[in-house]
Amino acid sequence: MTRLFAIATLDPTLMRCELSRARGQVALDDEGLVLGLGAWDDGQLVQRRYGVAASRADMWELPSSEVALYGATPPLPGRPIDDVAQPFRWRSWLFCMAGVVPGAARARERLAEQLPDFLQRVFKGPSVEEAAFVTFLAELRSVGRMEDPRLEAPLAAELLGRAADHVERAAAHPHRVPLAMVATNGSLVVATARGAQALAYRLLDGEGACARCGLSGDEKAPTALVRDHRRRRSVLLATHPLEPSAWQPVPADRVLAVSRSLDATLA
Repeated sequence: MTRLFAIATLDPTLMRCELSRARGQVALDDEGLVLGLGAWDDGQLVQRRYGVAASRADMWELPSSEVALYGATPPLPGRPIDDVAQPFRWRSWLFCMAGVVPGAARARERLAEQLPDFLQRVFKGPSVEEAAFVTFLAELRSVGRMEDPRLEAPLAAELLGRAADHVERAAAHPHRVPLAMVATNGSLVVATARGAQALAYRLLDGEGACARCGLSGDEKAPTALVRDHRRRRSVLLATHPLEPSAWQPVPADRVLAVSRSLDATLA
């Protein structure tokens, strides 16, 4: 089963510190899964991919980025890692999807049939997850906001919800399809859940202690580094939190919008 994890933080210079705090709160890494991640470095999108049993020593050591998105996916025999690894990317957008779509191959075909020609050419692999991503891009295109850096998080979340609706209809299944989708353009993060697929989020408030930086949290004369750690804040999203009671679920059929200022709103 695919596992998703996303983090948005106020201070990109502390992203590694925030990942150090977050890594013990999610079940993400598994040597039996194909792992992918995406983040930003000085405005440039950086991606890494790890095959089954590959060393992942640097997976939590990302550049100074406001957002990072991870996906851990079961391998497909005979398929190259590029066909399997999430997140998918198109220009400034990253996208991950978890869940089981009944009749996935046919659902992918139905989704592709609804797309304009130039977006059909964006497809690279056979997965319904990638088709869902391109469906989201089509929703962005329908309002003329595919590459708008000022795109509002609530609108992006609404469009992601529409994409999830398209996937459910394409599955043409009598029962609810379990889905979780997360997308980001490096500034905002949006997510939605469908059916029984779990997706949760939580806020990490600032604290002075940081094992990575050797800070105890009890420093009597706070330095700039200590003050920065006390002011830091992050929002986490995950399908597999280790302590679900500490997280807030994203209710089925709702969308979550996380703005650049980390305002998190459900609609």
